[in-house]
Amino acid sequence: MLLFMKERTAPHLLETLPRLMYRLPKSHRSWEDVYSDHYKVKAGFGGEQHVDEILRRSRVPLVVIADLQLSERFCQIDTVVLTPAFALILEVKNYSGKLLFNEASFHMEQETRDGKRLGFNSPATQVWNAREELALLFERLNVKLPIHTAIVLPYSSTLVEGAPKGIPVVYGNSLNYFISILPQTGQLITAKELEAVGRLLIDHHSPFPKTDLSEIYSYEIHDLKKGVLCESCGNSCRKLSQRTIICLSCGMNSVDGYKRALDDWFDFASPEITSEQVRHYLGLKDKHAVGYLMKKMGFCLGKGSRVYVRA
Repeated sequence: MLLFMKERTAPHLLETLPRLMYRLPKSHRSWEDVYSDHYKVKAGFGGEQHVDEILRRSRVPLVVIADLQLSERFCQIDTVVLTPAFALILEVKNYSGKLLFNEASFHMEQETRDGKRLGFNSPATQVWNAREELALLFERLNVKLPIHTAIVLPYSSTLVEGAPKGIPVVYGNSLNYFISILPQTGQLITAKELEAVGRLLIDHHSPFPKTDLSEIYSYEIHDLKKGVLCESCGNSCRKLSQRTIICLSCGMNSVDGYKRALDDWFDFASPEITSEQVRHYLGLKDKHAVGYLMKKMGFCLGKGSRVYVRA
């Protein structure tokens, strides 16, 4: 039996950060941080997907839960693998170059292929914290499965120096073998009980909190570019007729440009927008043009309200 009870979904930042890169001028002090973080999110998600595909080839009975966020505390777990004999927490790290673990300072450094050295919190600490939280939950739920942990490197091109003691570092290619040789002590649970444990964990999952991007990247509303931006190249668009908006740079026709521009406002600026802000942000002629456009897109002002919210 192989069951992915909770599939992995693309992180919200994978879609929003490229849009924020278009809205922020490249001269903004945080633009490079947005670019770098998008690269990390994309690499991390790609590594997790690769590990998921490896688990799908397992011959051991598994229940897999991806992206588990425990509701009681802020504890995000990349992957929980349940077997009849144990639970296994996987912390997936998709880094290039060499990883150097410092046991004395509980710190990890990455030495990139071009020789740069970057510092990170140790994944050994992350996976230890996750184990502690899951153990407390298992105790409350009367789940008797022992809990193992591992740091998974999706690709064997990543080198490791000074691997942490007590927490295995496993390459993706060896993950199913690693699972097959983990000790199986105590009484095995049935397939039905295994699914029940998986459902209990999912019942304790809570959605990831929404990120306040303006706080993280230190920008103000006036820093954001106004108007409709091309979804292909990010440059400004111009309205040629009632139905035609084209990019001034690449000539691409923007089909839903006003909607995407307002999505950018709600994601990057504020959860609400006034009629005057709509007029200024989208470059509309007057309040009548604002009212016509917003009504056409399904936005309505509440009774006695002067603001629009996301439809």
